[in-house]
Amino acid sequence: MRGSLNLSEKSVTVIDITYEICPMTTVLVRIALDGLPPGGVLVVQLAGEEPHRNVAAAIRALGHAIVEDISRPPAADGAPRYDLTIRKSSASTSASSPSA
Repeated sequence: MRGSLNLSEKSVTVIDITYEICPMTTVLVRIALDGLPPGGVLVVQLAGEEPHRNVAAAIRALGHAIVEDISRPPAADGAPRYDLTIRKSSASTSASSPSA
C-alpha cells in the first residue's frame, strides 16, 4: 500500500501522539491538520485501538483522506500501534471557521 502515495511530492508532517489518550488524540490531529496547506500530508503515530478508531472516524468526518493505515509492532505495554497517513482535503476545515 505504500506505493499509493508518493511522499516525495509533498512536504510531510509527522506527529507522535502515542502518549496521548482520547479525546486529546483527535484534538492534536485537528490542530496539526489546520496548520497544513490543502493537499498536505500528515503522518500520525498513535497507540491503542480506541484512539485509532476515533481519530480515523474524525478524519473521515472532516472530509480528509486516509491514504495509509499501517499497524506497527505493539508498544512495551502491549498496546497496538498505528501510523495513519492523511492527505488534507482542499476544503477548509479550520477549527476557527464558522460552521453556519
